[in-house]
Amino acid sequence: MFENIEEDHHHVGEFQLDGETLPGEMIYNRKNGVVLLCIKRTIEGFGRSYGRLNTITGRLTSGIYVTLFNNDCTQNHTESFRIQHLCFRSEYVVWSKANNPMQTFNKLVCVVQNGLAWGGMSQINDNGFDGITYKGIEQEKTYDWYGAKIRFSTTLQNGLWQKPREEVCKIIERLEITIESDEKQTIDYFLRVRNCVLALICFAIKDNINIDNQYLEDYDDYYFPCKDIKEYYHHHIVTSEPYHGLQGTHQFMYNFSLSQLPIDENLADKLNKLAPVFNLYASLYKYPYMPTEMIFLNVVQALETFHSRFFYDDKKSKYIKSVSSRFESNEDFEIIKKLLLSEAQIKKGCNYIILLSRLNDMLIGKYDGLFSEFYLEDDGYAQRIVDTRHYYTHYGKSKEKMALKGDELIDAISIMRLLLEYNVCLTLGVDIRNRVEGEIKRHFRYKKIDETNNPIVT
Repeated sequence: MFENIEEDHHHVGEFQLDGETLPGEMIYNRKNGVVLLCIKRTIEGFGRSYGRLNTITGRLTSGIYVTLFNNDCTQNHTESFRIQHLCFRSEYVVWSKANNPMQTFNKLVCVVQNGLAWGGMSQINDNGFDGITYKGIEQEKTYDWYGAKIRFSTTLQNGLWQKPREEVCKIIERLEITIESDEKQTIDYFLRVRNCVLALICFAIKDNINIDNQYLEDYDDYYFPCKDIKEYYHHHIVTSEPYHGLQGTHQFMYNFSLSQLPIDENLADKLNKLAPVFNLYASLYKYPYMPTEMIFLNVVQALETFHSRFFYDDKKSKYIKSVSSRFESNEDFEIIKKLLLSEAQIKKGCNYIILLSRLNDMLIGKYDGLFSEFYLEDDGYAQRIVDTRHYYTHYGKSKEKMALKGDELIDAISIMRLLLEYNVCLTLGVDIRNRVEGEIKRHFRYKKIDETNNPIVT
């Protein structure tokens, strides 16, 4: 939004290393997610070796102070026993008006790409026939999540308001996320909360989110641009996350939007538990070169983690009791019992809920038929998922023939994805049954077409 993300940005200055002030060059590229610091110094003999340095401070020629955090030495070369070349790769860099590497903050503001539709807010009215009009900042939405106050709003850059107006104007509106704490917190704290919020949005829209701009504020660090108006200094931060390609998921296919999340006093606790599930789910869209086998493993792991965190307190005894209490009066109880209480599950040596039971438990759910093709019509489906997971985890010969491969593996990922989305959304109070049911029907319809056009020759 504010600079060309594809360019390498070079900034020279002086940096503190081993108590010395040394000339160096800081380079960052926001598209590739790279923050580098290159230093050259004169030595006698062999230079010192470096591993990871927590912080490196510096002052650029522009007068701005920078602090680079979590710096790994990726190059250490001595030339002619006189010149040492050092290169550090940093996790993030903070720009400030003063040299204070231990500074703590009250707020992180993050402007993101691809989140506007999910937020459901806009400063622009485009519903009428008289063109686009400005309607101002709408009511912000604030939540207490992840131990912080999270506020969602929008930021608008309108080229039509610039004077003199150019022939080609841009209007850019983004979702703005503000993470606020009454008590001062470290930068790592804000980045951890930010990552949780972004993972939630990514799960909701089934697509990537990119950071356009972000800065920190310290409520004790302010100035008065004019009388009685207080402004806080912005400490801009550049992190090493690369820009991810967007899938272009239409909002009709979202798992949910911000407005669909109900007012639930337990929602914050649920989101905390779901953080690792969202991270595992991200392998479906975030890493384009990840092997299909790894995506399958991550999705199955997400299902297992989700079930262990939200069902039966992860206790085998509670799980076994629940089978009778839920289904004993059902006319198909014996069929259900066979699926949920396998010999491997009820044997004395097993003191935990096995993956086969977890998968069948979520497939069966309330026994309402949503995923019935995968436990009634094909009662061995969950077992094949378990065998496939075992094979791609250990690559043991005993499971190789049972493991799903090729198109069957891709199909399994699709079904496991739907199973995860459906159950997570139910936990959050969002019912996506109709969409999931439609996707399952399309799955079998396309599969039937494929089998018709490509019959198996025996």
